[in-house]
Amino acid sequence: MKLQVRLLFLALLGTLVMVACNRNNNVAPEKEDGFQLQTNSEEYKKLVNARTEYKGTPFEIKSVVRDGDILKISVEGGCLESDYKIVWDGILMESYPEQARLVVYHEQTQNVQCLVIGKFTLEVDMKKLFGRTGVIVHVANGSQVKDVTINPDGSVTDKP
Repeated sequence: MKLQVRLLFLALLGTLVMVACNRNNNVAPEKEDGFQLQTNSEEYKKLVNARTEYKGTPFEIKSVVRDGDILKISVEGGCLESDYKIVWDGILMESYPEQARLVVYHEQTQNVQCLVIGKFTLEVDMKKLFGRTGVIVHVANGSQVKDVTINPDGSVTDKP
């Protein structure tokens, strides 16, 4: 009887381990204050790889700033903040400090003619997204090959 209980316990433990290891790290898009935020490694790869042939509305990442737990990404371009999305690949790279990669993407959802180029600040709660704040964050521009890195101390490095 004890052997059967142990075997049943091992089978349940094995099932739990398999389910935990096979968990897909895709989080459906959720609306933040006007833009979409999602975790999806395939979407991240697709957007980063497609930026050399981007045919949408170009935009600039004007600045990336840390304000406590909040990462503020100022962008210029497009008409509506709701046309922006930020995608995290879902990976915290194990280094000290840890590193994360985001891509900012603009996709015009409505056929609107902009009278004025939009300027928006997209705010990401790093504690909510990464579970911590002391992370180096690499932010890729989804409309061109131009990246920005912000360190935990707030210093910024641009990579053309």
